[in-house]
Amino acid sequence: MKNNIIKIFVVLLGIVWTSCLDDSKYALDPSTSNNIIEFLDSSVPTSPSGAIYPVYTSTTEIVPQFQVELPVSFSGPNANSQNIELTLGVDPTALAAYNKQMQDDLGGGTYTMMPDDYYSFTTTTVTIPKGQTKAMISVTVFPEKFDLTKNFAVPIRIVSASNGIISAHFSVAVVAVVVKNQYDGIYDVIGGSIARNSATGPDLTLGGTYVSGLTMELSTINGNTCGFAPQWKDGSGVGGIASTKVVINGTAIVISSSNATLKNTPATINSYDPATKTFVMSFDWGAAPNTRIVSGLTLKYKKPRP
Repeated sequence: MKNNIIKIFVVLLGIVWTSCLDDSKYALDPSTSNNIIEFLDSSVPTSPSGAIYPVYTSTTEIVPQFQVELPVSFSGPNANSQNIELTLGVDPTALAAYNKQMQDDLGGGTYTMMPDDYYSFTTTTVTIPKGQTKAMISVTVFPEKFDLTKNFAVPIRIVSASNGIISAHFSVAVVAVVVKNQYDGIYDVIGGSIARNSATGPDLTLGGTYVSGLTMELSTINGNTCGFAPQWKDGSGVGGIASTKVVINGTAIVISSSNATLKNTPATINSYDPATKTFVMSFDWGAAPNTRIVSGLTLKYKKPRP
């Protein structure tokens, strides 16, 4: 059922908020005589401490559909003596408030409202059965439609409950979905070298064969492009080539949007082997005598990024 979930407007929000308990952002006081209706995910929110609403982030590869589940809880000291009927809604104003707080106060990341055709709900209502304290809501997202250059989220609000007091802070869950391409991950550096040349000769402190134990992260930019940060032989960061990326299209093309001189080194191997999840890249930048040359950088997939 495609997004028949309610879009909430300001008038409705005013009514809802007047009935909400101004509860703590962090923990429910078990001594209170009233139970709270709230989103209560066991995972740690990815939002900064002090955020007006929690953000729960799920990650997926580029697949046709991906399911996100989130628990709604009847939290507190009292038993649930009846079925509790909940109504859910999508609240764009909640996401706007979250983004404003990040920009003005907390300095955290912001999110773009997920377009309607990126997600769907099976129902706009959910029941916490008598004698139980939790129910699950489910959101289906369609990662193949995502613009991977943006951070999307859908803010879900508990609009009404037949019993209990709706939490002020945890009545909204900002559901963020990160879509990763197949190359995204943490890679072991298993081979290669880097040269840092100058008028006085090669720098043997930063240049040379990569030391053992290094890793590099490749992060999704779009379906066939990842960003990464080149390193000196000791693992320290290389300056002057911000926004370095590799485009995988039958080969591995290394470019930098901040340094037009960075390019694949001619007559060298630049490849990706999907069977072993291994990159081999050779690229260079700069003008003589101050050239920088990465030769045979070999990255083998280790594990997913957090």
